[in-house]
Amino acid sequence: MTGDNVSLAGFKRELRAERTAVRDGLTAVQRDSMSAQVCGHAQRWLQREAAASLLAYVPFRSELDCRPLITAAWAHGREVLLPRVIAATGRMSLHAVGSWEELAPGAYGILEPLARRGDVQEPETLRLPDVVFVPGLAFDLQGGRLGYGRGYYDRLRASWEQEARFALKPPVWIGLAFSQQLVPEVPMDDHDGYMDMLITEEGLFQCRKENKPWS
Repeated sequence: MTGDNVSLAGFKRELRAERTAVRDGLTAVQRDSMSAQVCGHAQRWLQREAAASLLAYVPFRSELDCRPLITAAWAHGREVLLPRVIAATGRMSLHAVGSWEELAPGAYGILEPLARRGDVQEPETLRLPDVVFVPGLAFDLQGGRLGYGRGYYDRLRASWEQEARFALKPPVWIGLAFSQQLVPEVPMDDHDGYMDMLITEEGLFQCRKENKPWS
């Protein structure tokens, strides 16, 4: 590992600790209120864009709670995909889910879709969602995202690019965050994917397209 890589890794580690403390420092009331506002912005955007499908996440610890967004998507007839972490391979499988009863604690204690035959999207039958809503620890207005360092979303995105670069329209990648998670600049490696948009309780932010390697 070169000196620059060591420096970047250290910067990321420090920023993760800092932003985790900031997010954890929000009260439950603050998180619930801001999560509801973010979900409202996101739901109106989905309606405006006539999005038919989305990949979302189930919140863990102090993450922004996007469950109201998922519930609203079901109510409006949108297909909702949720991930299951495959820790042994460092990847995620995607599963169409229609209710909260279809989830159970999985990797890292996070609620995940129950295993069912035939519900995994394989590359040869891949149907990309219209939108991917992504959690994180820190974001910037250029679309930079700092996750937890495990690379699940970056590997998912890279696999989609390899399998579907010429055949399928790429999804819109949207970071969901509290405004307290925004920083001037997120340190980014070459393999890190940029968000197309950010949504906080303050509204929607279009990110600078020139910074996205998957354009």
